[in-house]
Amino acid sequence: MIHRHIHPRRRPLLERLSLAALLAIILLLGAIGSALAADLTPEETKLLCQERPTCALVAVRDAGTGEKGERLRIADLVFGLADIPNYFPQEGCRSTDAALEAMDRMDGGREIWLLADNAQPVKLLPLCNDGYGSAMMGFDDITIADNRLTHTQGCGSAWRWTVNRTFQLSPLALIAEDSCSYHNAAPNTGAFMAVDRRTLEARAYAPAPRDDWSDAEIGCLTPVVDFQKPLEPQPEPDVVAAYAVPVPFDLGASALPAGTTLGTCGLSLRSDGSKGFLIHGKPATADDAAELRVIGESTRSLLIQIRDPLAADATKAAAGKSWIKAPHVEIWTATEGELFDGDASAGPERQYFQIGITLDGKVETGMGEMPALPSVTTWPGKDELGRDVTVLRVAWEDEAALVYGVGVVYSQAKDGKQQRLVSNAPILKNKPLFLPGMWHNARDESGVPGGVCEFSGESHQLDL
Repeated sequence: MIHRHIHPRRRPLLERLSLAALLAIILLLGAIGSALAADLTPEETKLLCQERPTCALVAVRDAGTGEKGERLRIADLVFGLADIPNYFPQEGCRSTDAALEAMDRMDGGREIWLLADNAQPVKLLPLCNDGYGSAMMGFDDITIADNRLTHTQGCGSAWRWTVNRTFQLSPLALIAEDSCSYHNAAPNTGAFMAVDRRTLEARAYAPAPRDDWSDAEIGCLTPVVDFQKPLEPQPEPDVVAAYAVPVPFDLGASALPAGTTLGTCGLSLRSDGSKGFLIHGKPATADDAAELRVIGESTRSLLIQIRDPLAADATKAAAGKSWIKAPHVEIWTATEGELFDGDASAGPERQYFQIGITLDGKVETGMGEMPALPSVTTWPGKDELGRDVTVLRVAWEDEAALVYGVGVVYSQAKDGKQQRLVSNAPILKNKPLFLPGMWHNARDESGVPGGVCEFSGESHQLDL
């Protein structure tokens, strides 16, 4: 289902209230403010305000109980321009309702703090609503439940976006996030991605292909996401879905060292049908099942690990035959035309490209003509259980080679024949219905951990 997701600009408050009503509200707010201020002890006030004279308490809210039965509270603070930190725009923020109503930047930002019994306060969120895009309709919403806080942020320009992040408060961890973006003039551009931060699994959703977009609504997808259940390639009639390739850490211009194996870092696809989409053939038995793991090192490089108990014999059986009959990886990429070059209501036109890579690193051309073929390097390794694996590094020169989506497929072979294909994306009759963008992990600005990822080669463990 697709729906409109727009944060409306509100009419000025003074246009909506009579003088008597306004005076009553001012008196009520003063009484509430005094009661709320009493919810902070002098020690807590000193720790949170940190000698910033413009520090003002907006609210203290109950957040239930923690893992050890401790009382949890959330404090919401706003600061004046005199105390704006140097990492915020120095012209100011629009953190209060008054600033939003007047459409002025008039404060020094907002901070959301976690207070737990017998523990130091933790600054969860430093916020500066500077409009969050040229539409100047930015917003920050805080929702609190028992041992949970969800921060919703959004705005944009012609491209609108919304991001939700959910924190478990005790023990403190970032446990979930989702994001949505869409063009406010094109109905088939809505893209939704949900991430389980504890397992680093990312699921992407898009509008299902259709011939006529004239009656389609513009906005965000609202799929039901349940990480406890396998993902269906078309979970709803008007939605297609895929497993997104994660980029779990920022390597900059560098790459992981040769010899690395992926451990728990990466998307796992299995030919027994337990993970990923089996787009051709029947599921493998437990003894024959192959596994492909993949991460993005960057927007132009993939690291792919294959464990296939049939691979050695299947490679020999396919000698002298087409590469399609040998064990191989298939990679799908896309390019995208300008949104308004043609019919704006149909959205940007996409072209899809397919290549095959055998386990010795040889690149073969499949459907379409990819603008430039990648380079491939390979090395053998052992997985965390000591089993033999083959690792491929697939790298393009173009920094944006994977920006418009990436599909990764493993073709398992036996006796000189292609047995089955397992994919992260829905592919029908050798054509993608949808290629997901990659999920780029970014460490939360609060420093709150969001999962652990392990990989070998240099025995790394990363807290993400």
